[in-house]
Amino acid sequence: MSTEGKSYQDLSADAQATALKSFIAFYVGQYKRESLEILGSEVDNGLISSINEILDQNSFMGRGELAAESLRLSKPYYEEILAKLPAIKFTDDGEPVEDWQTAWESQEEELPTED
Repeated sequence: MSTEGKSYQDLSADAQATALKSFIAFYVGQYKRESLEILGSEVDNGLISSINEILDQNSFMGRGELAAESLRLSKPYYEEILAKLPAIKFTDDGEPVEDWQTAWESQEEELPTED
């Protein structure tokens, strides 16, 4: 990700809320695609497991409703993940400097491949 911008901890409270909602929406999409390998290589798998357990329990919900429920029940886990990803930078209003999907794809390219 870009080196310009602010880390999650350096954002205002309103900007953190925007960043958090944006990240959760992206995370839920990746969860639905079973594509969380990159995140698993960056942060504690216990955090991911805790979030995914809640997502599993509510998998009958649509994506937007699931993201809102996950925010309500897993907010501290998401905040901890964002705090542990210093390479992710945000604008002053909490939007990611680099689009989540673009950043994710570039990280996927760096993963080792199996022979």
